[in-house]
Amino acid sequence: MGRAAAAGDGDSLKTAWPELVGWVELNAAFQINRDRPDVHVAFYMVGTQLPTDHDDLRVIIVSDAGTVVVRTPVVG
Repeated sequence: MGRAAAAGDGDSLKTAWPELVGWVELNAAFQINRDRPDVHVAFYMVGTQLPTDHDDLRVIIVSDAGTVVVRTPVVG
């Protein structure tokens, strides 16, 4: 569930990466791009306002001041 079987099958593309919480943000971004080369990654620090629009091709990574991922990265 949640893994891409084929790039064209929109129902099986991964949309969340809970396993990346605790990772350094750049390593997390590399993993997301390996899983979903069709998306771009946006970086935010805890406490900054996140985008309110939805983008099916964006994954948001929220990290602390030490660049450690603190929330599950998700598509949107």
